[in-house]
Amino acid sequence: MKQSWYTDRKQDKEQRKAEVMAYKNAFDDLTEVIKKNYVKKAAVRKYDTENWHIQQIAVNEYNAVIDDILNLIDLTKD
Repeated sequence: MKQSWYTDRKQDKEQRKAEVMAYKNAFDDLTEVIKKNYVKKAAVRKYDTENWHIQQIAVNEYNAVIDDILNLIDLTKD
């Protein structure tokens, strides 16, 4: 479980872990929904377009957010 689940919490770490783990089924379902409906975008290959690099940045950021969310709700990883 990621450390960010414990940040800025006054309660006991074990109590917080139990609280977050109670949401595991919902997080597992959410993971499936995200993987099914929010697939990663492919790299931009339109190098002849003037702003291709800006489009690639947007794709990179989109993919990074998907990864960040999936990593956060994966309670099996530290």
